Amino acid sequence: MRKIIILFWLVSTFQFVALASIPEEVRSADTARVRATIAGDADRLTDLLSEKLRYGHADGRMQDKADFLAAVRSNRMRYEAYDYEELQIAPVGEDVAVLTGRASLRVRMADQHLAFRLRFLAVWHRETEGWRLFAYQSAQLPVPTTE
Repeated sequence: MRKIIILFWLVSTFQFVALASIPEEVRSADTARVRATIAGDADRLTDLLSEKLRYGHADGRMQDKADFLAAVRSNRMRYEAYDYEELQIAPVGEDVAVLTGRASLRVRMADQHLAFRLRFLAVWHRETEGWRLFAYQSAQLPVPTTE
C-alpha cells in the first residue's frame, strides 16, 4: 500500500510541476509572437500560429492563418508597440492555456499613427511543434483621458 501511495504522490507531483511550467512556456511563445508582430516577421510568426488559427480583430474581422500572415506581409499596418497592462495565463490541462488581459498598442497605417487599448482572450495549444496561438479575440477599450 505504501508503494502505491508513493507512486500516486510522484505522479501527482510530476503533473503539478508540468502544469506549473506551462505559464512560463506560453509566456515565452507569446513574447516571441509579439516581437515577430512588431518586427513584421511573418516567417517567424508562421511557426507560432496554429494551422487552425482563428484571429478575431476588435473591429469584427476574422482571419485564418493565411489571411493573418498575408496582412503582416502586406505592411499596410505596422505594430510599433504592444504593451501589456494586465496579463493572466491559465493552463487548461497539459496542452491548452488561456491568456486574458489588457494591452496598449501603437500602430502605423500609411501616414497615420494610432494608439488604442484592447481587452483580449488568446488560446494557446501545445502542438507537435510546440506552443502555437490557436484563437484570439479582442475588444477595443476607451483610451484614458489625461486631464
